[in-house]
Amino acid sequence: MAVFSFGLLGAGALITERLRETRAAHSYFLAGMLAQDLAARIQANPQAAIDQECQSWRAEASARLPGLECALTPAGGAPPALRLELRWPLSPEESARLLVWIGR
Repeated sequence: MAVFSFGLLGAGALITERLRETRAAHSYFLAGMLAQDLAARIQANPQAAIDQECQSWRAEASARLPGLECALTPAGGAPPALRLELRWPLSPEESARLLVWIGR
């Protein structure tokens, strides 16, 4: 009976860990899709103020990925490029980061 109980505890811990990893993978996928959306918006209208484009995108993106922070900075070069950094919480003690270059 004790061996069976330890086996069930191990299976429960394994399932919990896999669920956490699945949530993390989903959030990375979602962040990638959101980054692609912002890049497409900026490339479709490069004349628009980047801050305005990022602000309207942030409102939509934060509803899909709570706690998302966006930093969009010029990276120079010809043609001009932008550096997009996304950060979001995975758990109270863990956060994730995605870095995307737009225009290169």
